[in-house]
Amino acid sequence: MKKIILFLALIFYLAGLFYLTRPAPALPSLADSARSDEPGDTVQHPDQSAYYTNRNSRPGILGELQQKFGLPIFAQLSYRLNYRPEEAFAMVRDQLRAYYIEEVVHPLRESLFINVWEPTKSPLIELVDQGAQRMYLHNVYYPVKVTLRPVYSEVWTRLLVWTLIFPSIYAVFLSLKQSLAKQV
Repeated sequence: MKKIILFLALIFYLAGLFYLTRPAPALPSLADSARSDEPGDTVQHPDQSAYYTNRNSRPGILGELQQKFGLPIFAQLSYRLNYRPEEAFAMVRDQLRAYYIEEVVHPLRESLFINVWEPTKSPLIELVDQGAQRMYLHNVYYPVKVTLRPVYSEVWTRLLVWTLIFPSIYAVFLSLKQSLAKQV
């Protein structure tokens, strides 16, 4: 029985190594959108990108970006986390407004923060002030701005964490076994 468990653990470990050493997906672009060329979206934060769009469908925007940021073989492993709009300052960047913010996560790998600002729907903006909050890029009005911030990790750190998980599980198992033996 011990050999079967060790064999299964080895197969699981090797599958994890394969998953963790795949190249990271590139930062996706949003279809039917204009890429922002403002300093805060380019020069000041070169790792981020922002798009102005007329699309206001939350499932459409998030679904497209999750699909484009996905790992082809491991698409079922990714999931999304939803955050409060107030957390955009800490998650994406300071002085960034948000109507909603979500994170596409690839466990033990990378993630993508998707910050969406729709001033006409925000409860923070009063109806009188909504006209002043209109967003323009090159004299074209856009109701929605999507800001993307990827967070990548180094391959060696992924492999180190993955490798340390197995002895940790074994140590927890031995401790549990020992504590159960003392109770009997």
